Amino acid sequence: MIKKITQKYGFYSMYFLVLFSCSSYNQNEAASDLSLDELYKNQETESETVSNKKPDTLALRLIDLGLVDVQTINPNIRVELKYSTTDNFMKTNVYGKLNQAFLQEEVARKLSLAQQKLTATDSTLFLLVYDAVRPLWVQGKMWNLLDSIPIHQRVKFVSNPKNGSVHNYGAAVDLTICDAHGIPLDMGAGFDDPGEIAYPSKETYFLNKGELTQAQIKNRQLLRKVMKSAGFTNLNTEWWHFNAMSRQEAKRRYKIVL
Repeated sequence: MIKKITQKYGFYSMYFLVLFSCSSYNQNEAASDLSLDELYKNQETESETVSNKKPDTLALRLIDLGLVDVQTINPNIRVELKYSTTDNFMKTNVYGKLNQAFLQEEVARKLSLAQQKLTATDSTLFLLVYDAVRPLWVQGKMWNLLDSIPIHQRVKFVSNPKNGSVHNYGAAVDLTICDAHGIPLDMGAGFDDPGEIAYPSKETYFLNKGELTQAQIKNRQLLRKVMKSAGFTNLNTEWWHFNAMSRQEAKRRYKIVL
């Protein structure tokens, strides 16, 4: 499917599919009150200045919005924000100097509970967060970068910024498990891997094909076990993505992070 999409819509379809896989789309969901023009104007301002922010400016803004640094809730949780580096499929740092993972406090406490469950299972293992809250301007910037794709097709790759994703509310987290040295466990597919081998729903299939091992699946199952025990749900197409609640619930409880 990815090959066909790339052939039909060009390079950007393949390049950004992975980045936005954590933002599912529901065409029946109501859009936010923001107009796209207003949203994009805000996004351009943010994107032009984010790389020049002082180390704590973006973090302070998120704190002002009521979000919390997950490591203040549980310092055993490790953080390596992939979008604060060029080690991502965009090859672009979109968060500037931000090096802290922020979530709604309730969500951060759920994540802390998951870490406690993991510690009780194996005290040498730690949750390693790759992405937490994702401001809406980031979502919108990437939506614009895919503007060569018709909207009815684009929504298959990235959630329309009008709707917002659970990440935009600070109620979703991308993560893995690492050892005491910070080395991630082998999950059989990398973070943001667009292939079906990253799908939890396809694990048995790839195990039977010999492309996933029992050990890799066991590592994924451990991650799902501790996260689900703390109240998170996993996407069936991404082993790394967990929601603390539905998008509808997040929208009802929280303000979207612009």
